[in-house]
Amino acid sequence: MIAMRPILEQDVLDLLNDGRFDGEVEGYVVMDGPNYLGHMLYRIDGDFVDVLDCGVQESALVDGGVRACVAAGENAGCCEFTVNMEDAALARWYGVFFPHSVQPVAIKALFSGCVH
Repeated sequence: MIAMRPILEQDVLDLLNDGRFDGEVEGYVVMDGPNYLGHMLYRIDGDFVDVLDCGVQESALVDGGVRACVAAGENAGCCEFTVNMEDAALARWYGVFFPHSVQPVAIKALFSGCVH
């Protein structure tokens, strides 16, 4: 069973971040039972959640990871999100789901089920 588990250990976040992103970075590990499949990193910045890094390869897992990060931001009070377009997997995801949108994107656009 695939699970997105919050990364609670700061040293793990620091290792995955490797100094690439400023501010308080949060994340998820993506697991299939005991097997590590990758990670997602994000940052909550005021009213925005920034999806920073995608360490998974399978497109369905990328989608689930982005949605988990955005949902965490929404739960923290964010209204909009961005994705790091320098990350190839995140740029592909954005091109599929929001091909004609400019960032930031309203969180409700991701979870509403309406055409964007």
